[in-house]
Amino acid sequence: MQSESYGIADVEAFASRFYQGRPLLLTPYAYVLTFASLTAGSSQTQTLSITANADFIFLQMHHRSTVAAAAQTVATKSAPLARILITDSGTNEQFTNAAVDLENYSTNGNIINNLPYPRIVSGRSTLTVQVSSYEASQTVNLDLSFSGVLVRAFTS
Repeated sequence: MQSESYGIADVEAFASRFYQGRPLLLTPYAYVLTFASLTAGSSQTQTLSITANADFIFLQMHHRSTVAAAAQTVATKSAPLARILITDSGTNEQFTNAAVDLENYSTNGNIINNLPYPRIVSGRSTLTVQVSSYEASQTVNLDLSFSGVLVRAFTS
């Protein structure tokens, strides 16, 4: 697989390899979190629950931030000064060794940041997502979208 982009065939081949050739139903899906009023120098933590009846293959994160009183267009999206740390609560495994700058980890408009390799998150688990602002004075609202596919495996 290429780290630049995942095609449908790439995702299907990855899932088939992981689930050892069992019949699979793959459904495009996104989990969304909103961090409201993230003030300068503060942190917020939220929990993202993965559906009980499917695993989730996480391929890419997208974010959109808004700063109070700032009109934005597609060409003038803001780049929030924030870091993110994602931890799989089931395994207590962090996705990165420390909080990483959101613009380096997530897609914002024209900057495409796929994960270097797809990540499987087991069904019925939770992700703990901590966002920390290092803005000097701005309050930011932040929407995060975890994009990928739900995987349901069947026995033959």
